[in-house]
Amino acid sequence: MIKQIVQHSAQLIRFVALLQLNLSKPQYRHVLNIADAAIVCEAPHKTLTTLYDLIVDAPHPANAADCLRIGPWLVDDLREPLREFTISDLMQFASLMEGMPLLVSVDDSLTEKDKGTTCLEGVDWHYDHTKSQGKKSVYTNGIQHIEVRIQWGNYAYVYDWALYLREETVRRLNRKRAKGHRLSFRTKYRLVRGILADLKQRLPEGLAVYVLFDSWYASNDLLKFCRRQGWHVICAIKSNRTLDGVKLSAWNQRLKHQPYTRVNPSATDQRKRPYLVRARQGRLKNVPFEVCVLISKKHRGDKRPQYFLCTDLSLCPQQILSFYQKRWPIEVDNYYVKQLLGLGDFRVQSYEAVEKWFAIIFLAYTYLQWRLNHASPEERFQVVADVIRSHRRQHATQVLEAACVMARHNEDLTQVMRRFVSRGHPAPP
Repeated sequence: MIKQIVQHSAQLIRFVALLQLNLSKPQYRHVLNIADAAIVCEAPHKTLTTLYDLIVDAPHPANAADCLRIGPWLVDDLREPLREFTISDLMQFASLMEGMPLLVSVDDSLTEKDKGTTCLEGVDWHYDHTKSQGKKSVYTNGIQHIEVRIQWGNYAYVYDWALYLREETVRRLNRKRAKGHRLSFRTKYRLVRGILADLKQRLPEGLAVYVLFDSWYASNDLLKFCRRQGWHVICAIKSNRTLDGVKLSAWNQRLKHQPYTRVNPSATDQRKRPYLVRARQGRLKNVPFEVCVLISKKHRGDKRPQYFLCTDLSLCPQQILSFYQKRWPIEVDNYYVKQLLGLGDFRVQSYEAVEKWFAIIFLAYTYLQWRLNHASPEERFQVVADVIRSHRRQHATQVLEAACVMARHNEDLTQVMRRFVSRGHPAPP
């Protein structure tokens, strides 16, 4: 395999410098090595060995594993600077975003791992709602994380993330941990609430905020928490919820004499897809404020309508569904970090090391979003994939130039091959 990194990307170095990380020089180098190689690597599995095989004159990957396992730094040494940076960078566009609300998307994602990785802390069997059908529950071995994304106009960042462990998993891991190093169980609601509470402290007063999530997060607790922050919620909601004492599934029949409203929100492929919508205002059970619920059909004969909720009663159905469609990019973010950056390809065992791996991969993804947000007209970036291609192309050019220069000054091409062709790493002494 030909090595692909001679020196780190100048743009990546500039981005990491903006974060002002409180890391030692060796830790700083390993963070750069992993982040840069994760973007460049096209291998199906981006383990530390695979990543370090791409770097010319790289240290042994065991050193990187030690940096994650026993390095005297914490995951918040990366997460906190990233949180500060994303807010401060978005606020630079405030003059362009006047009158536009900040959209905060919430989602979770399950990264599948092979069955031989159950010994790794943080890897466990999780309920997989994408594979489960009806009463048949499917559990997938993997690791699950919560993610919060912020978007203002056309500018967006992943704000924060958190690993989710089941309560039984936390108890099992704590049996082998010293008292001062035990993990705390937190529900998904508590994880999301913690991230949103941190976000609230960093946002300027008076900024309109809409929180977007799917029906799996549409709990009364999260709805009430968001409203206490002065934020509005737009979300999908399940048909078994109760509005004014009547299940939503029954409201569709009760409103059969009410004419449909035709709405045409733009899909992610920019096509207009019409939906037939009926709206009803009322109160959900155990929710102390009024909401607007939309019953949405693809066509009149659709037997499985979708239900959406909005706490801002001033919005029309067209606006509600248009805002809700802005939630889709968080699914795209999860695809990028899992499929293109190798979020789930870690092989380190301890929970703390896994958290550090996640932090570095999300640092790499924030860098890609930063490049996209600040792209020059000449770069013509439309999506994150364009930034990844550009980043890889720059490294390929540097490697080719460096190999040509070395070959011009060395008659023995064996030395060139040794330096630029990976032969794998020997076992550490």
